[in-house]
Amino acid sequence: MSNYVTGPTTFDQLRWSSQVFRGLSDDATCIAARADAFRGPILSGQADADWSALIGYVNQWGCRIPQHKSDVIASAVSDAARLLEPMAVSALEFDDLRCSTLDVVERAFDRLTEANGVGPTGASALLTVINPQLFVSWGEGIRKAYFPQDRPNGATYSQFLTVMRMAALSIVTDARTQHGVEDPAGALSAQLGIDPPFRLAKFVDEYNWVTLEREMVFQPDAAVAV
Repeated sequence: MSNYVTGPTTFDQLRWSSQVFRGLSDDATCIAARADAFRGPILSGQADADWSALIGYVNQWGCRIPQHKSDVIASAVSDAARLLEPMAVSALEFDDLRCSTLDVVERAFDRLTEANGVGPTGASALLTVINPQLFVSWGEGIRKAYFPQDRPNGATYSQFLTVMRMAALSIVTDARTQHGVEDPAGALSAQLGIDPPFRLAKFVDEYNWVTLEREMVFQPDAAVAV
């Protein structure tokens, strides 16, 4: 692993990266992909689900999944969602990630990458649709920063998720003890006008993207207080 093994650990880091991220990217697609009206048909494998929009969402991460792969994607997502159903209400900052849970995550991730055209980046993005409060996406730059020597498979992703959970717990503790903020994701969402609010997994995701994919350095003085 590299020096980024812990990920973000403080609320100030997330305040900074959330502001930087919005100067570089648009929230509209991420908000739409987290809406129950969009996710419900996707997770239940309904024929009228908006698979085109799902593929467009995944391709934001630099993936090149063609639209004609929608049937293959639908089958893989349905299988992964079924595996992950016991974790449907799990959130990164609240739920313990035990060995049995991580085994399910590993199998779901590998099922997604079995779909022709879906690589490790695409699989992680699909997981964020299946459960946006638990899963964190990773692009190539993020994967290589955390696990430069490991294969980008389900086993490595489950390890990555464990590191992300440790980061989330550290942020929650720092927000509470140093800033008097009980819900850091809710506070950031309110400040940024995000409704419905994002969960902490999304803001951790943004920090990784800003610092590892865009290679920007945390600027403490630029973090505006919430």
